Amino acid sequence: MIRIVVIMAVTFAIFAPQSTAQTGLPEGPNWGRGRDPEGSNSVFATADGCAICHSASEEAIAMRSATGEDISPHNMWQTSMMANSFRDPYWRAQVSKATLAHPKKAAEIEKLCTTCHAPMTSHTARLSGFEPARLKDLVGIPLAEDGVSCTVCHQARPENLGKKESFNGRLDIKPGRDIFGPYPEPTGGPMRMFSAFTPNHGSHIQTSALCGSCHTLETHHAVGAEGFQEQTPYLEWLNSDFAKGGKTEKSCQECHMPDFGNVRIARAPFGSDFNLPARPNYRGHSFQGGNAYMLDLLAKNREELGVKAPEDALKRAAIATRKQLADTTAKVSILNTRIEDGHLKFDVRVENKTGHKLPSGYPSRRIWLAMEIRQRRGRVFLSGSYTEDGRLEDVENPLALPHVDVVTKDNQIPVWETVVVDAAGKPTTELVAMARYKKDNRILPKGWKKDGPYGKETAPAGIGDDKDFLGGSDTVHYDLDLGKDIEDGGVMIARLFYQTIPPVWALDLQKVETKEAKLFMKLYKKSPTSTEILSMDIQRF
Repeated sequence: MIRIVVIMAVTFAIFAPQSTAQTGLPEGPNWGRGRDPEGSNSVFATADGCAICHSASEEAIAMRSATGEDISPHNMWQTSMMANSFRDPYWRAQVSKATLAHPKKAAEIEKLCTTCHAPMTSHTARLSGFEPARLKDLVGIPLAEDGVSCTVCHQARPENLGKKESFNGRLDIKPGRDIFGPYPEPTGGPMRMFSAFTPNHGSHIQTSALCGSCHTLETHHAVGAEGFQEQTPYLEWLNSDFAKGGKTEKSCQECHMPDFGNVRIARAPFGSDFNLPARPNYRGHSFQGGNAYMLDLLAKNREELGVKAPEDALKRAAIATRKQLADTTAKVSILNTRIEDGHLKFDVRVENKTGHKLPSGYPSRRIWLAMEIRQRRGRVFLSGSYTEDGRLEDVENPLALPHVDVVTKDNQIPVWETVVVDAAGKPTTELVAMARYKKDNRILPKGWKKDGPYGKETAPAGIGDDKDFLGGSDTVHYDLDLGKDIEDGGVMIARLFYQTIPPVWALDLQKVETKEAKLFMKLYKKSPTSTEILSMDIQRF
């Protein structure tokens, strides 16, 4: 009993609001220091506070799968890119590149970027009436280092969700320490006692609109005020069959948070189970996306980057990410094979199985189709192969590849990606210089319509008159002159590959003289970008 009382007293002292001020908010931009040493205030608390009850314990069955794996919210979240959004070395390098190129706009650029990558400090500044701290001043600050933490998403109020005023990370978060969850009639006593947060039922926590706040980002290029849609997964979802009321209705959470069924979602701070019933349809807080490469990088360099998740847990998260990429992302099919006058003709259809463009999110990402033809005499055609460091072979300028509808030669590689140009029309990988898409042939989600919601903002670019570039798929037509030996027959192998950071995007940082860019390049040179396989089809002819 004494042990329980001591733990409860210490816990409350650390995570309760500061009593020296009615707001509990910092007096200046040095949040996490001074009178707020634990990184908590009357609005936010770092995730280790939530872990007191929402992490697994050897003494409890709560938050464990049927086979005993740890599926607790805190420990799964710790391995996610959301937990590591501020530590992400590539993000820091890109921000430093932009601020170095535009020093007069540096504070404005960092303000936009930290709204989603260090949201607790951003919202604390907003609520305090201060400008957000500069990125260099946030390094080592708990509220920043925690990235997209528990008390960000779970304190978002529903009023502005799904509306334009919520985009660019502008969640409606207010003082008061009201926390929202998906289950009705929450048991509030333990949470109020141990964290000073009051749990409330909030069905909005299960909606895609919550994710849409940060996953709809508009930037403004450095030489003008015109907005550029840097990433729009939520808008793409709205214009798809996955949206509410659609043919295959499915929220972001249903795809990116695995359903573990009936699970006790909390345990007592001293380790044993609370006398609480299991909750149905508990979703794991892994937030699996497509960035297995960065999870690998975080695992290999966790000490240098200050990553808290164990190396083995990060590796498991990377494996789960690759499994999702391979199982539920895309499907490649070889169709309509025929031989005419020594030509092997066939179609390859690439289907998008997701509720947004493929690939989606950060504009560096790309997928491409590799095609291999083998006969008894050996390989007779190969297109789309790549080097050990992830560069496409036979490609001189990866930022100038056109959209491909018909393939007759091995250097015609179908690549679905964005190529963004600045105000002068020059291709760029610098986010704040981006003015318009010269090419955006990422595969549209099924159900996308030109006159659908946000049709203009999510429309493709640079696809010419490709008539079978449709909502949900694109079809590439092959017409290959393989000569008279074609009658021998053979095997066709189609592979769909994916990269989150193509080499050209990483290597553009080589000349950036900032410590953040130098750190990322050091890590990148030791571990060049990984290439994932999304789908494969093999057919005989």
